[in-house]
Amino acid sequence: MIYIIGTGHTRTQMWSDAIRNGESSDTDAATVERFQLYLRDASISLDAAVIAEELSRQVVEDRPGGASVAELVAHDLQLTHLYCDPDRDERRELCIRTGTEREAIWLSRLQRLHPNSTSIIFVCGADHCDSFKAMLDQNELYARIYCGDWTLNHPQ
Repeated sequence: MIYIIGTGHTRTQMWSDAIRNGESSDTDAATVERFQLYLRDASISLDAAVIAEELSRQVVEDRPGGASVAELVAHDLQLTHLYCDPDRDERRELCIRTGTEREAIWLSRLQRLHPNSTSIIFVCGADHCDSFKAMLDQNELYARIYCGDWTLNHPQ
């Protein structure tokens, strides 16, 4: 089963030096910490084996002091972590221009994990929750929107 957690990328999905130092105009450390605790609790509650996300390693590494919240939680809980988004070179090579084309890449990467028999949390932008769930449904993969938009329920 794939449990989809929607959120606002810039507010919750990554740590950076700017966030740690209180210099980010997008979010603050307290918000990222609350999301990290939420993701940890959800992972335990859902008995997740994998935390996957709509990010690429490249995006995280582009930020000074960058760290993926999902990767940190997965490491802490000794779960598998998977970046699903194509990086800039992959997008160029594959001529990926739309959200639907990106979602198809996420789907192909998640399929390798046997999602109908594995508990997987997938963190993505809230605007992808419904369309990505529909794509998973069309491909006969069990999926549920666990949280449509964490940032709406947990404002700064």
